[in-house]
Amino acid sequence: MRTVTFLLFLSSILALAQPEPPTTFEVASVKAGQPGRESIEAGPASLTMRNVRLNACIGWAFNIQDAQVIGPSWISQASFDIIAKSAGPATEAQLRSMLQALLVDRFQLAFRRESREIPALILVVSSKGHKLKPAEKPGEPSFRIGNMNLAGEGATVGELTRFLSSTLHETVIDQTGLKGLFNYTLDINSYLTEEMRKSTGTGPPLEANSIIAQAMQEQLGLKVESKKTPVSVVVVEHIEKAPTEN
Repeated sequence: MRTVTFLLFLSSILALAQPEPPTTFEVASVKAGQPGRESIEAGPASLTMRNVRLNACIGWAFNIQDAQVIGPSWISQASFDIIAKSAGPATEAQLRSMLQALLVDRFQLAFRRESREIPALILVVSSKGHKLKPAEKPGEPSFRIGNMNLAGEGATVGELTRFLSSTLHETVIDQTGLKGLFNYTLDINSYLTEEMRKSTGTGPPLEANSIIAQAMQEQLGLKVESKKTPVSVVVVEHIEKAPTEN
């Protein structure tokens, strides 16, 4: 009996000795975004966002896609650089929670969550099967975006759906059932006409949805279906255009 009591006492002491997980960033810098490609890097104790649109910041904070953030139109145009560090190691889930707190503090974000039936793109495996190659060696996932192409090495299908959602500005739901890490390449350059290239420069063409859907099916064996479906959304009730000073 004494042994059990001592062990319970010891476990309680050890629990008290464990540091509380951080709930806010120790330091954070928020500035207007500089010209360049959007990028998000989450490290063991830091979060770096470069030229990221505000709706994408909110989407990352709540672990949803950009199109699931409902708010004023300007949040999809205004971009910011956010460099933040926590007091100690933090999981990705903790970093997301800390970014929520940062958005509330610096942008006076007020929001509510709800479920809405909205148009979405559903990603499924085509009838002939997918063409994604399972990653042979475990390692750091890599997801690179080029000019009208992308390459995933040891990447998930989820990373592909997030890219598609950001590019097409629509909710993309993964219903492929494919788990694990894969190597895959998607290139739409061969689908573009000279007229499309001249009118769009390096940005996505107006016909991006149909072109990407065709390329996805032919190159990856994945089919994109459009339909209304209930999804979880974050509704922005209030947000300031300019963050408070660092």
